[in-house]
Amino acid sequence: MILRKMGIFRLLFIVFIFAGLLLKLFAGLYVNYFWFKDLGYTQLFTTPIIAKLQIGSISFVIYMIIIFLMGLIGYKVFETAEHEQVKTTSKLHLYVLDNLVQPKEKNITPVNRKKVISIILLASIIISLLFALGATGSGWMKLLEFRKASDFGIKEMIFNKDISFYVFKMPLYNFILDSLAFSLSVIFLLSLVFFPLTGLIKFGGNIFNKDALRIPHSIRRFWAALIGILFILFGLKKYLSMFAIMYSQTGYVYGAGYTDIHVAVPLAKVMTVLAFLCALASFVYFFVDDHRLVVGAVSVYLVAAIAGSLTFGLIQYNVSNNEFVKEKPYIEQEIKFTRLAYNLNNIKYKDYQGTAKITMKNINDNRSTMDNIRLNDPNPLKTVLSQNQGLRYYYRFNDIDVDRYTIDGKYREVLLAPREISDTALIEKAGTFVNLTMRYTHGYGAVATLANEIDESGYAKLIVKDIPPQPQVKGIDITEPRIYFGELTNDTTYGYVIGNTSAKEFDYPMGDNNVENYYQGKTGLPFTSLNRLFLSAHFNTFRFYMAGEIKENSKLLMKRNIVERVNTLMPYLRYDRDPYIVADNSGKLYWIMDAYTSTDKFPYSAPVDNLNYIRNSVKVVIDPYNGTVNFYTFDKTDPILKTISKIFPGVFKDSSEMPSNLNEHIRYPEDYFSIQSNILLNFHVSNPSVFYNREDTWEIAKKAGDGGPKNIDPYYSIMKLPGEKDSEFTLMLPFTPASRQDQPRNNLVAWLAARNDGDSYGELILYKVPKNVEIQGPLMIDSLIDQDTSISGKMTLWGQGGSQVIRGNLLTVPIDGGFIYVEPIYIRAAQQGSSIPQMQAIVFAIDKKIIMVETKSLDKAVADYFSREGSGEPVPGEPNKPQVLNPKDSILKKIEALKKQLQDIEQEVKSL
Repeated sequence: MILRKMGIFRLLFIVFIFAGLLLKLFAGLYVNYFWFKDLGYTQLFTTPIIAKLQIGSISFVIYMIIIFLMGLIGYKVFETAEHEQVKTTSKLHLYVLDNLVQPKEKNITPVNRKKVISIILLASIIISLLFALGATGSGWMKLLEFRKASDFGIKEMIFNKDISFYVFKMPLYNFILDSLAFSLSVIFLLSLVFFPLTGLIKFGGNIFNKDALRIPHSIRRFWAALIGILFILFGLKKYLSMFAIMYSQTGYVYGAGYTDIHVAVPLAKVMTVLAFLCALASFVYFFVDDHRLVVGAVSVYLVAAIAGSLTFGLIQYNVSNNEFVKEKPYIEQEIKFTRLAYNLNNIKYKDYQGTAKITMKNINDNRSTMDNIRLNDPNPLKTVLSQNQGLRYYYRFNDIDVDRYTIDGKYREVLLAPREISDTALIEKAGTFVNLTMRYTHGYGAVATLANEIDESGYAKLIVKDIPPQPQVKGIDITEPRIYFGELTNDTTYGYVIGNTSAKEFDYPMGDNNVENYYQGKTGLPFTSLNRLFLSAHFNTFRFYMAGEIKENSKLLMKRNIVERVNTLMPYLRYDRDPYIVADNSGKLYWIMDAYTSTDKFPYSAPVDNLNYIRNSVKVVIDPYNGTVNFYTFDKTDPILKTISKIFPGVFKDSSEMPSNLNEHIRYPEDYFSIQSNILLNFHVSNPSVFYNREDTWEIAKKAGDGGPKNIDPYYSIMKLPGEKDSEFTLMLPFTPASRQDQPRNNLVAWLAARNDGDSYGELILYKVPKNVEIQGPLMIDSLIDQDTSISGKMTLWGQGGSQVIRGNLLTVPIDGGFIYVEPIYIRAAQQGSSIPQMQAIVFAIDKKIIMVETKSLDKAVADYFSREGSGEPVPGEPNKPQVLNPKDSILKKIEALKKQLQDIEQEVKSL
């Protein structure tokens, strides 16, 4: 009785565990389905599941047939061995016979045959299921892209195939062949270990003698069929490898070069035919008991493969001795297709004088450009805002976003930083369940400053500040400041927050009290009875039943990090590393993320960052309060986006549907611009000879940095481009010639500008400067700063006593055919934990003439620069005009000036 009760309890325990696992599995599907549905993207959840079921079912059936048939053949080995009374001392064989064959019967009974077949069937189901799951995980999207493929309308010259064949067709072909080849190879290798252990295979003599191997006919047929199928798969893979040369590199060219076309392609065809002949020999072995058919086939195939590789290497060596002549037509293809793949064909090329004389008139004529030169460097600014506008220990400024707004009627560059709540900070000091999930649920507001305005204390002059946000100007306001969805909303402890509970949500402090709020946003999973059950199972908690603060109309918010949120919805795109926040005309905050389509299989295109084709085809808008996500199409011609749109219809909206007050804040993305710039370093030339000899290779301009020179990052600026009437928001990057270690070349050769405003959005212009003149690059200006004794002397004094001198970004600004250079200088006192960087001075330069002025105003620095007279230096803009001065007077004046500067610096250091 007791044993019976124990059996019942054990059964109930097993049932309980099984039911719990099922509930957990279904809860995950349920919660995720309703999360997608809540955002309006049910198809993004159901389409992958349907496709996975389709490819999984097909894969399962194929694997099931193969594995079950192989299992039956393997079982037939033992059955035949018993009938033929094969003598063996193999423990494995004896064990099988003793357990699967009736002890008193020589032949296998029907009952045992059914038992064995059932075991084989069960094992086949399990193994096939595992293989099918592996195929499902990576193959479903390839299947859908194959079905919905859009043509590129461009054909390569070798096989005359549209680019879509390589991007959408080849991946599925390779996936199918790789999956089958892998699974059958595993079965074959296991059989090579298993069958010899049975003792049924006899070895003896030379392998090339007919009697050297004695293999039961069942095993022979098993291996013959398996090897024949594998040879067919290898032949098909070899045939496909012929097309893979179009996006790989074996010689100088990325893509099919001379040796690829004249050796690799014919060799692939020969090896394909040879593989099919070897498969035929294997199938003959199925009927003819002569293992030399297979051994010979394998030997011939391996010899041919080795001979082909040697031939390829020898011809490639010969080609390298006359490389340019042989590779020239393919170099032309690489230039053509690389420029096409990175959207460089539409770049406009313009000449820029670079050496024009800059006068005060030029400065005044470009007032909008001057008023927007960025003095507020994002790195020091982030520290300033954290100290002055953090206000509470749990607030953080994750990033400084650069944008443009019309401020007090003028077009101005603005730096905007959202104030978010840090989970990490809360966990350290207030990490209770209620605090982390119900009370501290959102960040609040943002801080804004103009790019070039500094107050008298040396800090950024804020135009939006404090809590609640207080605008100091007209043109930017924040009326809905709550940020439930952002860059720092990671929910690292529980994975969610709960809005609209009786606990009330903290908004901001006011005096001795706190202002509180309830979440009333559009998205979130409500706590209905059914939802509460599955949410509890999904998050492994009973708190949703125990917490009295949770009401039925409370909402659970999950996946609140905007990068995770968007990636979960649409993982088939690449995303820019810098989502940025904007405030629209109504005062509502929005996040904007740039998304890219990409592939690494574009023929003849040089790769960068694991891709060789990219388009910025999509802009994503996320509402920080409601959590809604919208995808907008900005490149209707992109074949990859067309294909994804066919797979997921209704997901992407046309760019015309983006609200106009958001459209005016879209930016040309930095990541995309950086990739294009890196490709442009070599591919700005079209002459194959110049390209091959690297006669005109560029580098991204460098700046001085800790540990040595570093590449300049692209930077946004409002400027008047050459030939344009009005200033506009521009993304810019300068270039210098490629340097050798023993011959640095840091003069400016060109600069690339991406336009961001209105109908000109997305237009790239490459301005080239004359090659026969030296124009200062940023690193050359940095060197001049270091070489100037008055400037470097001051910086050395400022850096004494533990204080830190911070050199901001050196900006190269084109104006009326010339360049000006501006670099802000900050000082941070020794107390790292509490000190805040303050602007101390501005470096201003034109050509090789440079000045550092202790001021917070760029206009003051410019005025001081142009007012220098009697200093023994040429008048700016007239470098060749000599001035006659008494050398002794000049030296004395300089000594007196240096003495005064040293006295001023000593006073400043004492005050610090």
